[in-house]
Amino acid sequence: MDLLPLLKRNRLPRKQKGQRIETPTAFCLRYYEDGKQKFTTLAYKGGMYRSWNDVEPLIENVLVGVNEGREIVTPQQCLTDFIEKHYLPWCEANKSAPTANGYKRVWENYWKPHVGSIPLTALQTAQVTAVLTKHAKDGKGPRTLSHIKWLLSGVYVYAISGGVVPKNPVPDAKWLVKVARPKKQTEYSLETALAMLRILEPLDLRAAVAVALAYFAALRPAEIRGLQWADYDGTELNIRRGVWRNKIGETKTEDSAATVPVIEPLRSLLEKLRAQSADGFMLQNSAGKPLSLDSLNLRVISPAMEKAGIEWRGYYPGRRGVSSKVTDTSKNALNSTGLLRHSTPITALKHYTRAQKESIKAALDTVEQMAMKPAETVQ
Repeated sequence: MDLLPLLKRNRLPRKQKGQRIETPTAFCLRYYEDGKQKFTTLAYKGGMYRSWNDVEPLIENVLVGVNEGREIVTPQQCLTDFIEKHYLPWCEANKSAPTANGYKRVWENYWKPHVGSIPLTALQTAQVTAVLTKHAKDGKGPRTLSHIKWLLSGVYVYAISGGVVPKNPVPDAKWLVKVARPKKQTEYSLETALAMLRILEPLDLRAAVAVALAYFAALRPAEIRGLQWADYDGTELNIRRGVWRNKIGETKTEDSAATVPVIEPLRSLLEKLRAQSADGFMLQNSAGKPLSLDSLNLRVISPAMEKAGIEWRGYYPGRRGVSSKVTDTSKNALNSTGLLRHSTPITALKHYTRAQKESIKAALDTVEQMAMKPAETVQ
């Protein structure tokens, strides 16, 4: 047998090194793909790219793609193409549905009209600052601005991890105008939550259960919709899934999938509801599908609260309210962190837990008593 032709056919192709070309304004690369010569601009000079060392990761990414025969994501791909063809699909596959949808809306509403046509490597920190400053002047608050900023930063973190770009131009960007202080987020007190339940239970038991799950179990709306009777053993709820619109998926984070104790009055409401429907989803419509909480709000909860003179602000104020109450009564922030199923206390303390006036007054009374105590005589 003649082995030479066989060896030639099975020989691995030579790995390309490409030809580096420097112009007065840019760093470029020439290479071959499918037998055709290709030429790409890696990056324009200035900012993050001042020498060949700065663009070396960009060269490596292109050549690895060529040599391994995979799709090449060039550093000159515009942000719109990269985000919509690569980043957002990755988010849809790896993030919860509400999170992925939020990212998409932030991109389309706040970034795409301003930087969508800019190549990945051409975006400058000053351009990011200009867009953030514009949105700040338009009245966006610090929380919204932070969400806007870190969405784009996350895009570059993803691009860096894939070797598409070596640096992130977003973290050092700022908004250069003073913005209004964020309004305090609403939270329901225990008394308000109980008043809501007394009003809602006779009207629609499912509405009362939804509000009780938000307050006494600190569940997110998607988790409320995702609960099934198989997740409840009479003493605990096992949070296993979330439902957003018509999508049934995993919980928002890995830590969110956990058990939550069930206390009164939630326990009694669940037993009453289970007597009516003991299979499938706890809150279900006539077709046995997860009940739309938006529809429940519109038809039952909002009109009933308006009639009673109670301000209805959705389900998250219940989650915030019980977080504050648990921290206040236990004197331990870790307890509310566990109930909310956050990975660290930072999120709970920053966004969910508020110091209670009664406890502050009691603490100051103790300090007052200590201050007024007669000084001990020094021997």
